[in-house]
Amino acid sequence: MSDEIEQESLLTPSGSVKLNILGDDYLVRVMRPSAGASLHELQISLNRNRDMLKESFEAMHETCRDDFFKRVEKKYIDYFSPTQNALVARANMDLLIPLINVKGGVAAYSSKLEGMPIEKHIEKLRNKAAKNVREENTRRRIGSFLLMLLVLALATAILWVFF
Repeated sequence: MSDEIEQESLLTPSGSVKLNILGDDYLVRVMRPSAGASLHELQISLNRNRDMLKESFEAMHETCRDDFFKRVEKKYIDYFSPTQNALVARANMDLLIPLINVKGGVAAYSSKLEGMPIEKHIEKLRNKAAKNVREENTRRRIGSFLLMLLVLALATAILWVFF
């Protein structure tokens, strides 16, 4: 057991955390902001990391769309980059929120997801992206079916009126 821990610590650089998201391992390294960073700079950084998390979710959504519907080869599907970006943004947020509060600012987790452990949060984002893409496709198919049904009903009505 201790050999495993020693081996893993040799592979993981200092200051890094190894996380497993949906069966893939990610290495997240978070650096503390400089001691001279102002409260305003920390708040800007927090907002930027929240924006980065949203952008990562949108990228996950596009990746799921490519994977499920565009028939892109698996080797070109990139789940790694948006997931890694989301992990880094979320880890930075976990570091910045308490730091802003210690420096006298006001910062809080803005949602239930932000308060979850990082792994669970990012897994939920990946699963939500996949679910949203599947629902979009279902709505599109239902819309097409209803349109064909409407055309068929209209054609039947026209035939009854004129013949």
